Amino acid sequence: MSSGTNAEREDLARTFLALGPAAPTILPGWDAADLLQHLLLRESAPHVMIGRRLPGALGGRSRARLDELRAEPWSEQVERVRRGPGPLSPAGRIDALSGQAEQLIHHEDLRRAQDGWEPRRLGTGAAEGAWRAVGLMAPLAMSVQADVTLVSPLGGRRQRSRRSRGGLRVHGEPLELLLWVSGRDEVARVRIHGDEPALQALREGRRGL
Repeated sequence: MSSGTNAEREDLARTFLALGPAAPTILPGWDAADLLQHLLLRESAPHVMIGRRLPGALGGRSRARLDELRAEPWSEQVERVRRGPGPLSPAGRIDALSGQAEQLIHHEDLRRAQDGWEPRRLGTGAAEGAWRAVGLMAPLAMSVQADVTLVSPLGGRRQRSRRSRGGLRVHGEPLELLLWVSGRDEVARVRIHGDEPALQALREGRRGL
């Protein structure tokens, strides 16, 4: 059970080690190795993440660096994630502000692709971090022409729409609501209530970054 940000990172590292690089994730086309690489690049080499899409020598060097990363022993790659970003990493500052949303979401991307998965109950600190992340992410990740109220045991947050077609209430634990806001409908354990125009607006809207 996670009780804070360091514990969540440690839990994620343990899951990577237990499942191995070929384990599936819920992200289309991504296995555990792809997910781990994404986390490493985000935290320590965002320039490589951008450069790999570029043509010419810069793109070639970035793709070669990706190949080097993938060739490192799995345990060493996981250890780098366990250590976390350096003090000057923008990702580290974002994570501290967002309640470690990146680790929470991607940990579930990995966990919930495995047979027999069950929702986990977060410790108090991690649940509060997830709830803070919901509040920060919802305005950016949701584009729905309905007033959406997110309800958790820690409280409620309302996201208003300028062109509202009704109201929705989405109930769940903070982690489940974070997954729902990020567009992971296939695994998020939430309950949705609302009138039909609002539900239709939800089906037509967008969630996720």
